Amino acid sequence: MNGKGQSSGFTLIEALVALLVLSIGLLGLAGLQLHALQYAHSSYQRTLVNMQALDMAERMWTHLAEPLSELEEWRASNRLSLPNWKGAVVAASDQPGAYWLTISWNDRRFSGAGTYSFSYQLRLPVLD
Repeated sequence: MNGKGQSSGFTLIEALVALLVLSIGLLGLAGLQLHALQYAHSSYQRTLVNMQALDMAERMWTHLAEPLSELEEWRASNRLSLPNWKGAVVAASDQPGAYWLTISWNDRRFSGAGTYSFSYQLRLPVLD
């Protein structure tokens, strides 16, 4: 009789260990899901910045005589799209018709992450 009582206690321990292993596995999956959501949001932000840069480039192409005429309107329309969004367009001094378009924003979803910045070079035809 003693042998039978000991074996049922052993199966209970096996079940608890299996439950512990399953719990650790599920916690690992939850962590992976969290990181996937963080990276997906970061990807969304980078895509948004690319679209904003393309928008400004198109605005500059439509106003070749004064390429920076819509800069403030572009800034106003995008200012609230990302945290601490800043957009700048600077004419390159050494190349006529060349501009640097820079967009920066904060992404605090990752530990240690701070300000991200993308810069694009744009060349427009020079009107004489």
